[in-house]
Amino acid sequence: ALVLIIIRSFFVRHRLSKWQKTGFQVAEKWRYLNSFIEISILSMGIIIFAQGLDSVYALITPIVFLYFIFIILSALELNLYLSIFTGAVAAIEYFSIALVLLNQPGSATGINLLDFYLPYLSKSIILLASGVLAGLVSIKIKSYMISSYNRLNERNRIEKIFGQQVSPHIVDELIKRKQEIVSRHRFVCIMFLDIRGFTPFSENKSPEQIIEYQNNIFSFMIERINQHHGIINQFMGDGFMATFGAPISQGRDCQNAVNAAVEIINDLELRNEEKSIPRTKLGIGLHAGEVVTGNVGTSIRKQYSITGNVVILASRLEQLNKRYNSQILISKEVVDRIDSKGIEIKQLGSVDIKGRKNPMEIFKLA
Repeated sequence: ALVLIIIRSFFVRHRLSKWQKTGFQVAEKWRYLNSFIEISILSMGIIIFAQGLDSVYALITPIVFLYFIFIILSALELNLYLSIFTGAVAAIEYFSIALVLLNQPGSATGINLLDFYLPYLSKSIILLASGVLAGLVSIKIKSYMISSYNRLNERNRIEKIFGQQVSPHIVDELIKRKQEIVSRHRFVCIMFLDIRGFTPFSENKSPEQIIEYQNNIFSFMIERINQHHGIINQFMGDGFMATFGAPISQGRDCQNAVNAAVEIINDLELRNEEKSIPRTKLGIGLHAGEVVTGNVGTSIRKQYSITGNVVILASRLEQLNKRYNSQILISKEVVDRIDSKGIEIKQLGSVDIKGRKNPMEIFKLA
C-alpha cells in the first residue's frame, strides 16, 4: 500500500508537469490539495497500522519516515509555501495521531501520555522544520534556475548582436559586467590584415579550394585574436578587420594587438616552413585612437560597428606594407602604449597618409 502511495505521488507530479508543457495552467490550490491528500493517506496508514500493533510501536515504525519523502518531493515544486504547508500538515497530523493513540486504554507500555508526549512533539517540530528547509532549498534551486535562464538569454542576446565575432571569453565578460551595447566613444586599437597575392592565387583555383585555403589560414589567426581579447569585426575575402578594446577593454589593448600580430606572423612562418599551407605572406597595420562603437541596423538585423578616422588610417597603414616590404606596420600611437621589451621595432620616419592632415610616424615590427 505504501509503495502504491509513492507511485501515485510520482504519477500525479508527472501528469501535472506534462499538462504544464502543453500550456495548461494548473491552479495552485490543486497542488496544495494533492499535498494534503498525500500526507493524509500516509497518516491513515499509521492509524491502520496501529490496529494490529501497540499504539507506541505504530508511531515509531519506519512508516513515519515516509513523511520526509513527501516533504522532499514538495521541494520539486519550487514553492516555499507549499513545502512549509506540507511540513505543517505532516507535523499536525502526526502529533494529533500521537495524542489519540497514546490516550487509548490497553497500551502495552503502561506509561501515560504525560510521560510520552514530548518525543512526539519533537518529531512533529522536526517535520515542520523539514518543510521549511525543503522550501528554502526550493527557493535556492529556483533562484539558480532563473539566474541560469537569464544568463543564457543574455548570452543569446550578445551572440545575436555580434554573430560569431566574439570569443566565449568576451561574451562571459560582457555578461559578468552587465555592460550594455550602446553607442559610445572608445579608445581602441584597430588591426587590418591582408593576404598578399590572394587575387593571383585565386585565379586558377576552384571555389572549394579557395574556401579551404581561407579556412586554414584564418583558423589560427582567429584563435590568436581571441586569445588576446580582440574581436574580428569583418572578413573581407583576403583579410579582416579586428578591434582590441571594444566592446570591453582589458586595459592593455595596444599591447594585446601587437602580441596577436606578432604571433600570427610567427605561426604563419612556421606553417610556411612546414609547407602545410601554400606559401603565404601577410600585411598587418595597427593604429590606435578614439572611435565610435555601437549597433548599426534595425531590430531585424544589427551589426556591431566601429567607425572613425582611426579605422581608415589603420587600413591605409596596412597597405603601406607593400611599399616597405614589411608584414607589420604600427603607428606611434600604438608604440607609445606598449612594452617594447623583446620586440624589435624599427622606426621608418613620417609619411603622408591620405585622410590625415599631418604626417604619420610609423614603425616596422616585421
